[in-house]
Amino acid sequence: MEVSRQNTFADTASLLSDTSRATMLLALLDGRAYTATELAHSANISPQATSFHLKRLVSANLLDCVTRGRNRYFRLAGPEVARLLECLLAVDGIAKPKSIGTGCPESLRDARACYNHIAGRAGVHLYKTLMHKEWLAFKGSQLVLTGEAQVLLQELELSAQGPAPFGTPCLDWSEREFHIAGELGVSLFNAMLASRWFLRRKDRSLLLTEQGRSRLTKYGLYPWRI
Repeated sequence: MEVSRQNTFADTASLLSDTSRATMLLALLDGRAYTATELAHSANISPQATSFHLKRLVSANLLDCVTRGRNRYFRLAGPEVARLLECLLAVDGIAKPKSIGTGCPESLRDARACYNHIAGRAGVHLYKTLMHKEWLAFKGSQLVLTGEAQVLLQELELSAQGPAPFGTPCLDWSEREFHIAGELGVSLFNAMLASRWFLRRKDRSLLLTEQGRSRLTKYGLYPWRI
């Protein structure tokens, strides 16, 4: 008789019963992605042990691995994993997870330029809000603005420039969630600068102007909630 390779309840319970694995999973409950080094520090274990545990968690579909350049980031595989962990945390007496620092200066976390697209809290909130409003959607593996986003395109004087370019999700350095990259990210970034919604500073940070605050608030894109 062929044995199913799907995880059983006992398999998952066994994975969660290990203190190091549980610590790393709980640290990822903030919705961000972290490197193996950062997770090793959170669990106070060696890099070798961390690699072993992460491999098992990825194989069990509890974690996803996202590669960006030479770095690999790990995040919870989906909301169902987060719900499972939150249910366990609801039990009295279980210690709550500690947050992990990403090493980004606070001056760059609010809004900054990342290869000519908007990053930081501003960029992540832009991505999440546009997705929630269904103004941004995936077409295959690429991001496109939908017809519902025309009002924003007209505001930024992008609608007369032909079809909006494709974008890609980019894992944000400080927030460890996605912001909009690719040609679409560059197009939105340049348009918001041209409209003086943001001003560039020398350290890559972006200054939100009063006009930008007003226009972004109009479309539900401000204040930035991560």
